[in-house]
Amino acid sequence: MHLAGQTEADLSAWAASRGATAGSARVVARALLAGLAGRPVREPPSRRLLTEARSSFETELPAAEAARDADGTVRFSVRLQDGNLVETVAIHQAASELRARERWTVCLSSQVGCARGCVFCETGRLGLLRNLTAAEIVSQFALVARHLGLTPRNVVFMGMGEPLDNLEAVLRAVAVLREPAGFAVPERRITVSTVGIVPRMDELYARSRVNLAVSLHAVDPAARRALLPVARRWELGELRAAIARAPRTVLLQWTLIAGANDSDREADALADFARGLDVRVNLIPLNPGPDPDQHAPPLARCRAFQRRLASRGVRALLRLPHGQSVGGACGQLAGTLRVPAQA
Repeated sequence: MHLAGQTEADLSAWAASRGATAGSARVVARALLAGLAGRPVREPPSRRLLTEARSSFETELPAAEAARDADGTVRFSVRLQDGNLVETVAIHQAASELRARERWTVCLSSQVGCARGCVFCETGRLGLLRNLTAAEIVSQFALVARHLGLTPRNVVFMGMGEPLDNLEAVLRAVAVLREPAGFAVPERRITVSTVGIVPRMDELYARSRVNLAVSLHAVDPAARRALLPVARRWELGELRAAIARAPRTVLLQWTLIAGANDSDREADALADFARGLDVRVNLIPLNPGPDPDQHAPPLARCRAFQRRLASRGVRALLRLPHGQSVGGACGQLAGTLRVPAQA
């Protein structure tokens, strides 16, 4: 058992099974979670149980190599125990006139590779090798926190893999990350992304309070099927109905690809799709990926698309690239060990 996969309830039950009172079990559990997160221990636990816990639970984090982009973003190549590689990204946003403090967001992987095969995504070229465990997911966050010397307050499951294809491990990882005695990441600051696994969306709503992001990218059925093979399984009407059932605002992800989905006509179609839904749109100019014939539109066209949506009453954010030069931007996570760039 790895400590990174344990909640306070799990650790309390473990301590109670070894004769601890309920109060002592909680103290031990919180001390272990605090240690994982690098936080001070508030109340000294039983030395005997703490010593036994250290021999019962694995605590070593996987090896990782970091590459830093000039914009501050850091991509981590994380070597798992079985030799597989996943990639994790720490996205930096500096303090500015609009942001009082700097902000770090950790982009976590949930699988080694991905079965969904989106044509503009490097991870999709790998196919699915296996799911990650909750401990492997949380260990990525712990690696980032130790590297940065702080605990980031924002988490997105937008790394390698389709999170809803590994829902149980993702939900357990969320439960560990939100533990107050440990990393204490507020659940409202955790976002799970999906290409539209409709049956699992309702389950996610029912079992968590995380935010949901849906990779949409096109609302013409044929165009969407060409970009996202998953669209052959669940029609847009089914996806829209699942979005309408969401208890919180849903983020619609739209990767802007020159000549494919960046025209005023596509913007109007997206606005029609969004009408009556509690959604925001995240516009992402395409990053260099597996198809050399696909390119991002000029920035002026991206901004025109954003203005077109705004004129139709749709809230839209144009997200400029982070970590592109180190292969850490959206769609670039390839699960291959690359030479770290110079800081």
